[in-house]
Amino acid sequence: MALLTAKTFSLQFNNKRRVNKPYYPRKALLCYQLTPQNGSTPTRGHLKNKKEDHAEIRFINKIKSMGLDETQCYQVTCYLTWSPCPSCARELVDFIKAHRHLNLRIFASRLYYHWHQEGLLLLCGSQVPVEVMGLPDSRGTCAGLLHRYIV
Repeated sequence: MALLTAKTFSLQFNNKRRVNKPYYPRKALLCYQLTPQNGSTPTRGHLKNKKEDHAEIRFINKIKSMGLDETQCYQVTCYLTWSPCPSCARELVDFIKAHRHLNLRIFASRLYYHWHQEGLLLLCGSQVPVEVMGLPDSRGTCAGLLHRYIV
């Protein structure tokens, strides 16, 4: 899988309220890291929205297609440019409930719209931690962690 360019990462994951000229479209991106608890090498990748599916749905399908060993536990960390919509949040909760060997944690760079609180509440109520990255996180901590996704 091709990695994100540093420019793409910094443009898409920054969480500034206003974007300076030249303007660019903010895209929905999802970077993930799947870490087996047996110490094996983590699997990393990124997905973006397609016309027919949001990045979260594509992520669920990607994880399902991996044929993971259900007797082993995995830590799954997702970094999203936008918080999940209520529909995607429901799908993520259903997926995690059906796959108890996965422990999901979500970091979002930006909240999509205030009416998407329903999805955030659903995730948090289902023991899926969701954190909104602050400016230092989106430039520092997470950028350092996500350097693996950048060319």
